[in-house]
Amino acid sequence: MNMVGSVIDQAFTAVHDAAPAGQPVVHVTSHVDAAASGPYVACPSALITCALRSPVGPSTAIDFARIDPSRLCPADLLRRVQVADLLSSWAQAQAARALADYVGPELGDLDADRHHRLEVRIARTCSDDAAGRDIVTARRLASDARRVRDAWERGQLNSRHVFIAMERTALAEPELSQAVFEELGDRLTSVTSSRLGAVITKTMCRLDPKGQARRSRVARRHNVGVSFRSLSDGLGQVIATHRIEDARWLMDLIDTRADILLEHRRGCEPCADALPDEIGPARSAAHLSLTLHSPAAEQPIATHQPAPSQTSSTSSLPRKPKGARRGVRKGRGELQVVIDLNTLLGLADNPGLAGGHPIPAEIARELAADCGSLRRIITDPVSGHLLDYGRRTYLPEKLKKFIAARDGTCRSPGCGQPAARSQLDHIEPFPAGPSNTDNTHSLCKRDHDSKTKGDFSVLEHDSSGRARWRTRHGQHGITEPRPYLTDPDSMDPPKPPEPYPF
Repeated sequence: MNMVGSVIDQAFTAVHDAAPAGQPVVHVTSHVDAAASGPYVACPSALITCALRSPVGPSTAIDFARIDPSRLCPADLLRRVQVADLLSSWAQAQAARALADYVGPELGDLDADRHHRLEVRIARTCSDDAAGRDIVTARRLASDARRVRDAWERGQLNSRHVFIAMERTALAEPELSQAVFEELGDRLTSVTSSRLGAVITKTMCRLDPKGQARRSRVARRHNVGVSFRSLSDGLGQVIATHRIEDARWLMDLIDTRADILLEHRRGCEPCADALPDEIGPARSAAHLSLTLHSPAAEQPIATHQPAPSQTSSTSSLPRKPKGARRGVRKGRGELQVVIDLNTLLGLADNPGLAGGHPIPAEIARELAADCGSLRRIITDPVSGHLLDYGRRTYLPEKLKKFIAARDGTCRSPGCGQPAARSQLDHIEPFPAGPSNTDNTHSLCKRDHDSKTKGDFSVLEHDSSGRARWRTRHGQHGITEPRPYLTDPDSMDPPKPPEPYPF
């Protein structure tokens, strides 16, 4: 209570000092008085500053309610959003704590669990499945994921972070998930929600490589399938989950067909009327043509038929028509598997990458064994940043490939768009700025346009990809370069060689 009082005293001292001469200032002695005394008439910006610097709690909510948004500049309106997010995180963490207090720990009593789900689904007006998921999450946040809940209460994580943390550790033993969150430490609260899942999976692969490989094998065998759900406006959604190599093959086949359809419609008036010049409708039409009009649709399913990605036949691939665009989606059909040399040789068990996502060492070795070609990649031994992408030197026409491999995703703060679908942006516009690694990075089209319009600017940038930026309304920060494969400090040292058998 004394702490809250001191925070309020500081707030009103700041308000009083910031108030213009001759303007009245409302004085209160408690939050109860503040709630009844009418709007603050002095500097609301100082109240926002105080709310952002103080521990989040009920007092923050009362302070937030006293701020008049009509008196704020755009920068302070944005900071008010940050205060609201802090409150939202704190309130959701309190709800999870309250639910855990109600249901108690897991005791294996099916009747009690069934009754709890009934009560919770009525109280929250949700489905039984949703109530069950909420109960499991609340119990985990009170036990092995307590560190996540504590950070959530402090406003250091939002609901997206928490969902990803729970989802990525759902199949792990409680001891492992607790060790993962302890191992991450401050990194748990310093990465964006778009990167948190990869960071957690990579940590699990390092702490328990054999167990993570076992869980991945189970998921790749059982967690695949196809589902359907109805959407509004007469639409329906088909959701297919496959092994990553099969999903990549299927998506590339759909994209190839879609490109052919778009090329064809540009010279065919009936098709131009029937199909918009957009990649989404073209992919939908390509998908339907592959499933509904394929000869295989009428054939019985072979129980031992190999997966598409395991066959070498290309007879089912659509042929490019005469006059079609050249160089469309170069490298299509390629699944990139990245693995360090020691792990490839079985001397270490560092996580690999498949399609940019962390995978256990055993799975990475299996996928690498089926690769059609290998590319030598050189990274900095200290920082892990990409130095060479299969060449001793890289020419300007190869620059985009290097930058996409170095950056991985769009480098705009908070964006996770893959660099392969992004554009090459010059920090200092070309031709004034050179086309080299110091002056170029990956930006998706949306953020490329935003930078061009001045919504944010890049103040500093170097060849590693490290960038210091600032937005139009004063937010600023640093986007650190990403280690290409894994954090060097977290890599297992190579095992000593086995002695010769003589």
